[in-house]
Amino acid sequence: PYLSLLFALSVLFIALVMSTIKSKKRDKLKHSVTGKTKSQGQARKGGAGGKGTWGKAGDEYKYDDDEGYLDWKDPNYDGAENGGFYFSSVPEKEVEKAFSASIKNQNMFKDKIRGAAREYFKALDKNEFKLRIKETQMRDSLLYHEIVKEVLKLALDMGAKEGEKALHASSDLFRYLKKENILDSRHIYKGFYHLFNQINEISIDCPKASEKLLYVVECALSFGLEQGQIDHLKDCLKNSTDQKTVKATKAKIEGAVKEYLDSEDIEELNTCFSEMKMPSMGHELIKKAISIALDRGTRERELVSRMISETSGSCIQREEVDKGFEILLQRVEDLHMDVPKILEYLSAFVARAVADEALAPSFLLQAHVQEGDGGYEVVQQAQRLLNKRGAMQRLSRVWGPSSGDSIQMLKKNVKDLVEEYYAANELKEAVSLVKSLPPHFHHEVVKRAFVLALDKNQRELDLCAKLLKALDDQKVVWKSQMERGLARIEASLADMALDNVKAKEHYAELRKKLDLEPFVQEGGKEEKDKKEEN
Repeated sequence: PYLSLLFALSVLFIALVMSTIKSKKRDKLKHSVTGKTKSQGQARKGGAGGKGTWGKAGDEYKYDDDEGYLDWKDPNYDGAENGGFYFSSVPEKEVEKAFSASIKNQNMFKDKIRGAAREYFKALDKNEFKLRIKETQMRDSLLYHEIVKEVLKLALDMGAKEGEKALHASSDLFRYLKKENILDSRHIYKGFYHLFNQINEISIDCPKASEKLLYVVECALSFGLEQGQIDHLKDCLKNSTDQKTVKATKAKIEGAVKEYLDSEDIEELNTCFSEMKMPSMGHELIKKAISIALDRGTRERELVSRMISETSGSCIQREEVDKGFEILLQRVEDLHMDVPKILEYLSAFVARAVADEALAPSFLLQAHVQEGDGGYEVVQQAQRLLNKRGAMQRLSRVWGPSSGDSIQMLKKNVKDLVEEYYAANELKEAVSLVKSLPPHFHHEVVKRAFVLALDKNQRELDLCAKLLKALDDQKVVWKSQMERGLARIEASLADMALDNVKAKEHYAELRKKLDLEPFVQEGGKEEKDKKEEN
């Protein structure tokens, strides 16, 4: 009995002790601001609640980015709210209406200029020509560069003797209109520039077009152009090719583009163009490919967008890509007759090229288009597309279901690869992963490595140089891909400098570590030339 009583008392004692401990735990202040608790004075999950809650008010705005709301596989994805999985490039009715009106005004103005020019070449009455220009009542002289272009085109279309007299008369007319404040140097330069962008086509019908126009350019000082502008225009004429070579090359390019649209073999297209050994005709490849795609379906337009993305900076010089788009923008009013949806299609091509980094964003500001032009409206529509929610990702689907998604996946893989390398510092593993990527996409590794390092510390910048050096030494990345990646970095340095003022210094240091020629910053080229002269 004593043992049973002792056992019962022991059990009772243990129960009392456990009850006291639990009571103390319940009485203890939770989430104390004294700093003695595990939460250190902060509410669990930052005040967003406990398990199973949706977060605190305002959290929904933290995830308003491309990757967050564009997960179309998510059952909560709302296609109507997010603009749909595929990207619509159809302009609004008001935009389309304004575009059609600008095309109509531009065509009417050009018709009046041609009529006034014909009368001028017959009577040589400069004052009458001036009055005809004023009668057009063109708002703010927006299209006055067309005067220069149309007058010169008409002069070149005349016979040998009549054409020579017409060119002399054209110079006198421009000088008079400049004196009367009808034209200014901006109009004259832009008119010449637009005309010279068509010099190869003009030379087919007028073999001596370059020689004839050179005479007018040399007189340009007398009607307001600066020497630097004149030199640039002369360079444009020097780069023009004889009509036989131009005609043959254009035929080869057209054949290569059509073959590519049938076979989808981008490597064959690159090889074909490289064998032509005509890098100055890169703009023709861009122009011809887009022109053909405009008359076809979404499949061909997607293939051309991919071609532009993959050849820009490698097979085709970036300046030639810009020039190809500029020529198309300057011919919008002519294209509109055959392609009524030119505003929708061409603006989609421009926006897609910017999203794919084939065109720099600055192209939209620097393109030689004038307010009032059809090309200006195309640029504005492209800017609207790029400003849409999630545009940079969704523009890969601007032509509908396509392989554009694979490009975005490749970009994501490159980003993940570089970030993992910076975190783990596993050079061998990073090189191995780069080898698994398509060789024609290695330029993305070069650019992304620098861009991601720029947002971090010196450690990552050193690792960037280490990775690129290894890829170059081991011949993993082709020289052309390395050069293209570096060229893409240089094209975006001005934008990078807005976030990191030392972006150009870091890039110059990277080139030094890669044993490349020093990076010459803006204004540095002139100083370097002066030192060489001394």
